Amino acid sequence: MATVVPTALADEPEAHRVSVIRLSVAAGVSAAVILVLCWIGTFVPFSSPTHAYIGLFTNADYSSATALFEGVCWSFAFGLIVGAVFALTYNATASLGRR
Repeated sequence: MATVVPTALADEPEAHRVSVIRLSVAAGVSAAVILVLCWIGTFVPFSSPTHAYIGLFTNADYSSATALFEGVCWSFAFGLIVGAVFALTYNATASLGRR
């Protein structure tokens, strides 16, 4: 079976662009989930993981509910900013990928 390729795509290749909003939300949610996993890790007695990631976003005791709430809020906000900066930079440099 032959594959049909639209001629508009074959004639003028466009650089791929990403959605700033989608990437921002994905980064924000990912950062918040990682913080929750680190917070859960504070209750594992037989290991000694560092909790520096939690410390980036709150001064509260690492295993407290305050640390969880503040950390999730601030890490989500930080992830939104990082995702937006990444997407905007990626889209701004899209012409570098063209030949």
